[in-house]
Amino acid sequence: MTVDQALLEDMRVALLAEFGACAIYRVLSRTLKEAELATLLGEYAREEEVQVAGVRELLRRLGAQSPVRSRRRQALAWCLAQSTRCGGRALTLRLCYESEQQLARWYAGHAAYLRRVGLVHEALCAEDLALVKQRHAGGLAAWVRL
Repeated sequence: MTVDQALLEDMRVALLAEFGACAIYRVLSRTLKEAELATLLGEYAREEEVQVAGVRELLRRLGAQSPVRSRRRQALAWCLAQSTRCGGRALTLRLCYESEQQLARWYAGHAAYLRRVGLVHEALCAEDLALVKQRHAGGLAAWVRL
């Protein structure tokens, strides 16, 4: 069964966002002064490495190739993290929160599509990816003014 190319492109974009999340959480976990938040983001950074591997594996199972990393996303994450030093902490955390929510919705949509076309195992993988994103958004919500 062939998968819609638009879905594969969406998943590639999601993978780039995962690269960015991994990078930003890694940097923030080392630079933020709030120990509790730094610990949470360090945990998220480790989980993001698993997310990246999961998205790459899902793309592979669907017959697509995926990049291994994104230097541009790493550079952008570093710049964003640096903004926290001059008062940009709230904005940075808000962007992380909104990105987590958006990716959760995307993965849930991917899962629904994959179920419709009969790729149940792949749908379950996408659902797992969505659950991690929902959990991350929930954890960040405590630190973001909504």
